[in-house]
Amino acid sequence: MATAIIIGAGPGLGLALAEKFGQKGFSIALLARNEENLSVFTKTLEKQEVLVSTHAVDVSDFKALRQTLRGIAQKDTVEVVIYNAVKKQFNSPLQLDVEEMVDAYRMDVAAALLSVQTILPFMQENDRGTFLFTGGGAALHPWMQAPTISIAKAGIRSLAFMLAEELQESPIQVGTVTIFGTIKEGTAFDPHKVADAYYQHYQQGVPEVEVQFKG
Repeated sequence: MATAIIIGAGPGLGLALAEKFGQKGFSIALLARNEENLSVFTKTLEKQEVLVSTHAVDVSDFKALRQTLRGIAQKDTVEVVIYNAVKKQFNSPLQLDVEEMVDAYRMDVAAALLSVQTILPFMQENDRGTFLFTGGGAALHPWMQAPTISIAKAGIRSLAFMLAEELQESPIQVGTVTIFGTIKEGTAFDPHKVADAYYQHYQQGVPEVEVQFKG
């Protein structure tokens, strides 16, 4: 059974992604900091007969993240990695402490690259695999009240395009879903609708690097 790793699993999109890929026959590995949330997600997914493992890890701890990912890949056949972690912080650029900016970039972009570098050799051994990144409309239309998110999403978008170009001659695919709205249940940006876009992007073989989800 192929495994989908979801990094940055929260109660909205992260859980919806786990449900979607789990329903399509994947075993799911969830990475998040909050152990209580992971316990709740496990119960939810097991009720849906989804095989799930959970891993409490802070993605900004590069050593711990690398060890966790290697442990999963050495045990399971990883076919999909979805990087969904983001540090949500709201202020303005002039109010932002530069150390907060560095911390956010470490979590939102640098850890995404580390995840690819760690899992890629295992995917190459299997001659298949897909990396998907959660993007945001702030990458193209910066949001002054959320500078860390805006800069991080611009970084993750650029990273996706560069990795896709670097790996274009290989069977490994790289894509991003750029979400132009706030994810909320019962709206055009319902997390399950967004998760459908991720699965479709994967299933179609990532024909284009970016899918823009506008509800």
